[in-house]
Order: sequence, then C-alpha cells, then structure tokens
Amino acid sequence: MPRLIDHDERDRAIGDAAMRVLARDGLAALSVRKIADEAGLATASLRRAFPTQLALRRYCVDRIHDAVAARVTGLTGEGMPLAIAVLLELLPLDTTRRVELIAQLQLGSLALTDATLTESVRDLHDGVGLICGVALGQLDLPDEIDIALEILRLQALLDGLALHLLWADPADPETHARRLLEHHLTSLTARHPL
Repeated sequence: MPRLIDHDERDRAIGDAAMRVLARDGLAALSVRKIADEAGLATASLRRAFPTQLALRRYCVDRIHDAVAARVTGLTGEGMPLAIAVLLELLPLDTTRRVELIAQLQLGSLALTDATLTESVRDLHDGVGLICGVALGQLDLPDEIDIALEILRLQALLDGLALHLLWADPADPETHARRLLEHHLTSLTARHPL
C-alpha cells in the first residue's frame, strides 16, 4: 500500500531545511541537492514541492511572515508590556528568530537584484511596519505625535537593533533589547509642552 504524503508537513520540512541552509551556509549554498540532503528527502520530492528556486525562496519569505504573525497574534496583555512583547518577536533572541532574520537578510539582499522576489520581501518589510503600528497603538501617545513618522522611526530602530544583536552578542540579549525598546517607547509617551 502506498504511503500517504502530508504535503504541508513535507513543505514545512523543506522550508525549515532551506532556512537552516541560508542561515548556516548563505545564499550561494541554497541548492536543490543541499536542501534535500538537509531535509532528508530525495531531490525529486523537493522538486515536486518546489519546481523552481523562486518558488522555494518565496515560500521561505512567506513562511517567515506567517511565523512572526502567528507569534504576535498569540500574545496577550495590553499597554507597554504588550507593545514590548510584540516588538521582541521581531528580534533574533532565540535560534528560531535568529535563523528567520538571517534567512530574511539573505533573501532580502537577493531581492535587490531579483525583481521576482521583490514583492514578497517588500510584503515582509511592510509587515514589520504594521507590527510597529500595533505596538504603538498600545501606548497612550500625546496628540501631537506623528504616528506615521514614529512607525518608521521604530522600524528603523528595530532593524538596527536586530543587526546589532546578530553581531554584538550582549551577555543578556533580551534584557538589552527590552531596555532599549522601553526607553524609546517611554520617551514617546512623555508629554512635551508645545
């Protein structure tokens, strides 16, 4: 009797393998053979699931987007604690988020010269902006605050902090990130005379 294949599970296994290869070996190593070996699958099985490199690359980008969205959606609370928790989900504070960020950077750099991947990477970037808006929406901000500008500023802060955490390796990355984010968000909530 033929074995039934759970296509979603196979696709997730391939996506996981592709992200590990991207994070460990870089974009140049993202080949069918390398990913199939990493996933423990036959190359033909991988090619059936993702007939082109582009399909696999887009799947990886979409997978990062969906994983972050699921984590953020699963958070509870309100106010500053929720805002901080939401933003921490975007930072490389554990192996999963670190692999996601490195894969995102690898694929994002490719999207600069490969227009077929640009839309997926832009959607991921725009999703970060939406999450920044959600975080700011949890705060009691003064009326004079330009929300659109503050979303951009917060996203720039997160982008820089994410890279900093990849390279700087502070003793306690989560505490480091939390302190910086709390400082920034608290400065926004302070009432300033006009």
